[in-house]
Amino acid sequence: MATKTKKKNPESQENNISELITDAYINYILTKGKRPASVYEFAEKLKIEEQEFYNLFGSFDGLEKSIWSDLIKTTLETLSASKEYQSYPVKEKLLTFYYTLIEVLKKNRSFILVNTAKESELIKNNTLSKTREVFKEYVTQLMSEAIASGEIVKRPYITDKYPEGLWLQLLFVLRFWIKDESAGFEKTDAAIEKAVKLSFDLMGPGPVDSLVDMAKFLYQNK
Repeated sequence: MATKTKKKNPESQENNISELITDAYINYILTKGKRPASVYEFAEKLKIEEQEFYNLFGSFDGLEKSIWSDLIKTTLETLSASKEYQSYPVKEKLLTFYYTLIEVLKKNRSFILVNTAKESELIKNNTLSKTREVFKEYVTQLMSEAIASGEIVKRPYITDKYPEGLWLQLLFVLRFWIKDESAGFEKTDAAIEKAVKLSFDLMGPGPVDSLVDMAKFLYQNK
């Protein structure tokens, strides 16, 4: 009797190759302290076709962009699997995001320290562009939830800038964690708490909003 051959899943194969390339690249950076000389040389050592690399990443810059954005994606996947997280108010969701992200970053700290040694190059090469897109999509959704729940206030010309402000907050947390030498990165936890509290204090209802609301009320009832 002829045996049936299992059909290979192209998507699964692609994911396996992507993971192989990513792991090998991180290991190369950690052991050599620099990028491979060329994609050709790198592919040769991995025993894959050069084209297989280009099909997935296009360049080493593209690979590094993917590595960074995957850190955020892994964090978000972890949160989406948590029923407890779904029930949190938005402020707690953002706090939990940062705490979970730090746990993900810890597993890749050595690579991150090497990769951010020259921070100007990180920005210059636009390495965090995909990370920024993924993060801003996430916090834009959070801001919509927060406005609906009344945790933050919708303000003309300013509300649309909230996601960009939170992106700067993420960069602050990342930089603080990279330099943090405290046991268990406890100082980073404290920095996260203070940063998130400050952002929600600024975005939430405040004295100015109360004044404007009172003025509107008096005008409408004069």
